[in-house]
Amino acid sequence: MQKRSRILLLAALTIVAAALGLIFVRNLIDFPVYYSAGQSLIAGRDDLYSPDFAQGQVMDYRYVPFFLVIFLPLWLLPYSIASYIWYVLSVLQIAGCVWSARRCVGASQSTVKIWMISAIVVAQYFFMILHYGNAHLLAIFLLFASFHFALKKSEMMAAILLSLSITLKLTPIFVLPYFALKRKWRFLSLVFILSIVINITPSIYFGFEKNNELLHTWYKHVIVDQEFHEMNGPINLSLKGQLLRYFSAVDYSQRVDGDVRYPSVNLFSLPAASIRVVWMFSSLALYLFGLALIQRLSKKKTGMYRSVDNSINPIQYSANDYEIRTTLELGLMICLMLVIGPLTSKIYFIALLWPVLGLSAFAFRDASPSAIFAKRVLLLVAFMNFALPLLPGASIQRLLLVLGVDFYVSCLITVALVYVLASTRPRSRRSFDEPRMRVLSATKKP
Repeated sequence: MQKRSRILLLAALTIVAAALGLIFVRNLIDFPVYYSAGQSLIAGRDDLYSPDFAQGQVMDYRYVPFFLVIFLPLWLLPYSIASYIWYVLSVLQIAGCVWSARRCVGASQSTVKIWMISAIVVAQYFFMILHYGNAHLLAIFLLFASFHFALKKSEMMAAILLSLSITLKLTPIFVLPYFALKRKWRFLSLVFILSIVINITPSIYFGFEKNNELLHTWYKHVIVDQEFHEMNGPINLSLKGQLLRYFSAVDYSQRVDGDVRYPSVNLFSLPAASIRVVWMFSSLALYLFGLALIQRLSKKKTGMYRSVDNSINPIQYSANDYEIRTTLELGLMICLMLVIGPLTSKIYFIALLWPVLGLSAFAFRDASPSAIFAKRVLLLVAFMNFALPLLPGASIQRLLLVLGVDFYVSCLITVALVYVLASTRPRSRRSFDEPRMRVLSATKKP
């Protein structure tokens, strides 16, 4: 009966998703840019980063050549069909994110509560990215799937997926030092080699020299020259964007797309160049702090204790506890990626699914002080992400956007992860050995 109910639920969700696709594909924002760039490609053009290659200087093509080439069959289809296929792929990627992140929940007895509170926190970001049709969803799906296979000790599959994720969006590169701390040298080598291979692959289409030229142009256009897209793209919700909006005068009237009705929230009017220097040093400090915390706590995963006969035995931690800590550590790396990244738009916060699920699983596991603290943080961010989007008026929502509410959501989750990781230790098998030890001790008494 339960199996039949699951099948009916899956069928109902499939029908609803298919029907919603007819609505979402009407007003996609980013997919038309990819499709327009694909049309230029099949028309014979290879100047991928020219303003008129896609839909103008603001809505230009900003991905590496690999992305455009790998989806070449999609660009050959009529737009109506291609956009619906993209929507279906996006829905499957969301399902893949959930499937990959489900191991964060583990064997918890509060599964329904965990999924409900996580859905309240992140649902708006997933609906928004479906509306945009942005490829960031694909990058996050690949990142989550990589973590899933890494936890299953499947290094090759994890390396392939992480290499693809980094190729598409680059910011997942921030998780690589975590694997260096864990001394996963073979895994990191595979990621490095595969990333090179993936980015060389478009040479089959463009030729080796042209592909190298395109990669160099992409680096200058997307990585080096960011100021134009920072000003004219979505509001930057990373630490960099927060500092610039709070401590320098941002002139939104310079936006060339006409979307200029954002209120100024700056407390000071310091030079933007100075703010960027502060951002770089503060981001580096935060990132190193996160890595140092993980490294310090990793050293405490093994310990020694004395048994009844004074022999020294190692403490052995359960696989479940080890996996929970690993998912929380990876969640911390994701939060740091969102906070310190050079450009974090609102849709990027779909990545919070992993840390929120991990934190929820821990919060509902017991009644320890750290679990209670995590639960309170989760309830707070759930309230923020449920109630604030319901406030009426575009002006209020624009104010919340420039204030950076989503930035503070990620900061709160980061603080909760740091607190949980710093205040808990994995449970050892000592608790299982103690009854046996007490029996042995009793038998030795005269």
